[in-house]
Amino acid sequence: MINWATLHLTSYALLELGVNNLALLGKELITRPYLTLGIISWVILLALAFTSTQSMQRKLGKHWQQLHNFVYLVAILTPIHYLWSVKIISPQPLIYAGLAVLLLALRYKKLLSLFNRLRKQAHNKLSL
Repeated sequence: MINWATLHLTSYALLELGVNNLALLGKELITRPYLTLGIISWVILLALAFTSTQSMQRKLGKHWQQLHNFVYLVAILTPIHYLWSVKIISPQPLIYAGLAVLLLALRYKKLLSLFNRLRKQAHNKLSL
């Protein structure tokens, strides 16, 4: 994921701003909120990539999981980044945002147990 995000950031910086205007990147990050969300997500992914080795897991101990739980923040920020970045609302960013919400909801234990209970009830009704 960090590879794609780095390629995405690099292509924006080079293709949109141009090699001669890379100094604009800081100004762009401040004036365009979707870029701020994107760079925050990228920094989090970079931290997760650097701490994903077994030696870093041992060094961080219980803090490793706390750090890696920030992936859920990335899962929230990136669809918002995408939605805010498009000039015309199209179905694709909405689909990605909906999928992110669904996946996060499925990770949440209470919602997952509710989902399972409803599924069992539906299965029982269909069995009758």
